[in-house]
Amino acid sequence: MALRELRKLRKLELPDTVPLSPILDLWDQQEPSGPDATGIYDFYRNLADGELTTTECKGCGKLLFPPVIICPYCNGNDMEWVRIPEEGELYAFTELKLGAPIIVENYAPFVIAIARFGNYPENGVQLSGMMFDVRYEDLKIGDKVKWDILEIVGPGDKARYWYYFKKV
Repeated sequence: MALRELRKLRKLELPDTVPLSPILDLWDQQEPSGPDATGIYDFYRNLADGELTTTECKGCGKLLFPPVIICPYCNGNDMEWVRIPEEGELYAFTELKLGAPIIVENYAPFVIAIARFGNYPENGVQLSGMMFDVRYEDLKIGDKVKWDILEIVGPGDKARYWYYFKKV
């Protein structure tokens, strides 16, 4: 049973009238193999299974986010998919009250945060993400956060998955 089936996912619903530009909607562009494959298909499939993963270079051991097919440190191309540690630390944050993009305007205000997971920068990752159900005033640098999976519904019958942060 997939991890996402074990827990109730938070959902973000998109209006049917807002088509996403292909540059903003990479989900449908992922192929597991073939001439159009990007090499990061597993990232999206893992999100759908409730896992936030990225690539780790087998050559130099660096954890890389976003996932890549060639290591920017050693130029190696021998990558392994690894799970990002579930708990991290809040590094920076701000609150978006007005001017949210049309896709998420109904969810404002919300916090946009940068969190560090693992042993950053030696062998960890720094991610940006949204935070819901927490007030800006209740956060401080160094707070523990966890990533969780967000289900994005729409436009139409499409379903995608992304990640967000929750305060521990």
